[in-house]
Amino acid sequence: MSPPHRSGLLQSEQEWDARNRVLSETLTSLIAENAPEGARRALDIGCQTGVTTDRYASLTGLDWEGVDPVIAEPKKSPGGLSLFPGASDRLDFPDGRFDVAMLANVYEHVFPERRVASFEEIRRVLAPGGVVVGQIPNPYFPIESHSRLPFMGWLPIRAQKVYWKLSPVTWEHDFFVVTPRHLRRDAGAGGLTATMVRKFNYPPEVIPARFRRVARALERPMRVMPWAWQFVLRPSR
Repeated sequence: MSPPHRSGLLQSEQEWDARNRVLSETLTSLIAENAPEGARRALDIGCQTGVTTDRYASLTGLDWEGVDPVIAEPKKSPGGLSLFPGASDRLDFPDGRFDVAMLANVYEHVFPERRVASFEEIRRVLAPGGVVVGQIPNPYFPIESHSRLPFMGWLPIRAQKVYWKLSPVTWEHDFFVVTPRHLRRDAGAGGLTATMVRKFNYPPEVIPARFRRVARALERPMRVMPWAWQFVLRPSR
């Protein structure tokens, strides 16, 4: 969840902070509703700098750790949480260490050939009764969330990479088109069952100000074509 850069198509710092606040609050509400009784430890997979991990910790009271492939060596989050090098299919923790795993806007970045192995690895580090909570963006949303370009997710990968050159963002193309169907399939093959998938839309205050009127006009269609989906996974065996 990289911070935005200044552009009329991207969130301001205030809008980005509001976006991360809403994301943290809604996902931690799923933890409160679904985590096993007495849950203590939680893992944020794809934690980046750990800013959002700190938010999860303040909202849940759990002991959080984070992993991300962009981390070169162990370090601390701004709030003092332990962050480690790692990836969804490479978690250097003992079996059954965590009661909760967070997979927020990460699954769409995992290479297809590594997805099942990722869910197997997440399943391995879950304690009995543990849960995975997360979110995936809708790749078919009219404005694709990674590139901020119209209909990016409807194109084949090769065309996406050409179209990406028009994007206002500074990062490279780094996502795959995934939906709840892919999530259920890959999680199932990795030993996890999707017990809840819900449509999710951010409120207007996280959208760049110049587009909020359009967003409000689209509130009803977005009930059918949501911005994202949030989910809960549980071990199936």
